[in-house]
Amino acid sequence: MNLKKELVDFIKSRRSVRKYESTPVDEETIREILKLAFEAPSAGNQQPWKVYVTSNPDIKEKLVKAAWGQSFIKEAPWVLVVCALPEESGKVYGDRGRKLYCIQDTAALIVYIMFAARIFDLDTCWVGAFSEDEVVRILDLPAEERPVAIIPVGKRGEIPRKRSRKEFENVVKFIS
Repeated sequence: MNLKKELVDFIKSRRSVRKYESTPVDEETIREILKLAFEAPSAGNQQPWKVYVTSNPDIKEKLVKAAWGQSFIKEAPWVLVVCALPEESGKVYGDRGRKLYCIQDTAALIVYIMFAARIFDLDTCWVGAFSEDEVVRILDLPAEERPVAIIPVGKRGEIPRKRSRKEFENVVKFIS
């Protein structure tokens, strides 16, 4: 098999998993996933992010409540909370950095986390539906950190069906 085909298949293998096995995942694997993910690009290489990692059942339960009952979050052995640091981007890029670049950069990190997890045959789900205020309270986050995503990480309990995608022509316009 050639590298191009392997990468295409790899990218297509990622799914938003909402059912996880109870199989433990060691902390070192999570560390390796994050080390790879920290290769994500960011505006001016500011890396305006911080990741909180937990396997604590009580914290996971609280995060489920903050995410309006998305119980699959607590099923995964690990949960990551990815935060943006708006002021880090703001130092260099002003208001646009605070409002936009830090979110773009953190989104790139999240995608890298999801793909790095697949390298270790693990799955994730990008959870963006949650109360920011509740997550701040649960994790006792400092004011300069904004939670952007909750990401459960673990072995998929079932293979989710492939979701449809919009037609290429409806989302791309070539301009001459």
